[in-house]
Amino acid sequence: MNKNIEKFITIADFLSEVLGPNTEIVLHNLTNYEKSIVHIINGHISNRKIGDSITDLVLEFIENESKGNQQYVCNYNSKNINGKLLYSSTYFIRDENNTIVGALCLNSDYEKVEKSLSFLSSLLPNYVEKKSLKTDIKENLTSNLKELTLNKIDTIINQFEVPANRMTTKEKTEVIQTLNSSGIFNTRGAVQKVAQRLNMSEPSIYRYINKIKKNKTT
Repeated sequence: MNKNIEKFITIADFLSEVLGPNTEIVLHNLTNYEKSIVHIINGHISNRKIGDSITDLVLEFIENESKGNQQYVCNYNSKNINGKLLYSSTYFIRDENNTIVGALCLNSDYEKVEKSLSFLSSLLPNYVEKKSLKTDIKENLTSNLKELTLNKIDTIINQFEVPANRMTTKEKTEVIQTLNSSGIFNTRGAVQKVAQRLNMSEPSIYRYINKIKKNKTT
């Protein structure tokens, strides 16, 4: 295991003692996207285990922010494979060259706590119900990289109210550009899946990607 990641194992164990059973702590080694989880505590929260895959948020961050200096993302919403809302934070582990090599993630399930607080608050005089927190989902905690890839592809394609076989060149370019920004093309088999969904050939997808990357650097 990368030495930069290995030293975070004891930190993860420490955090688990402090935060308790309602918070999942996950350590990712990003040299292998398909089996990135190398250490996990309270895995019942997301139904994941050691050997499961990277998340879409981490994948997108690597694609777009890896050369920057941002060290962490805090207090965003995520959901597990069953759709339960979680509150998450991610710390990105960088090596001596500032390359992201791992991630330490916290995913908290406060459902029972919120229900208890809501009940207790309702007993107070002049109680005014607070507006619920925004539930924009930034991360999906899946255990399988193939599943993550397919979900991301379908989510983006479904944003267009046009069947794939009726999409214009401009619309297909927008789909591929969005997928490229999400980092999905860094996963194995993504080009093939996108080609199937858009009724295009794999060489055509590569041409689109190369054109997008070329325009991005000019």
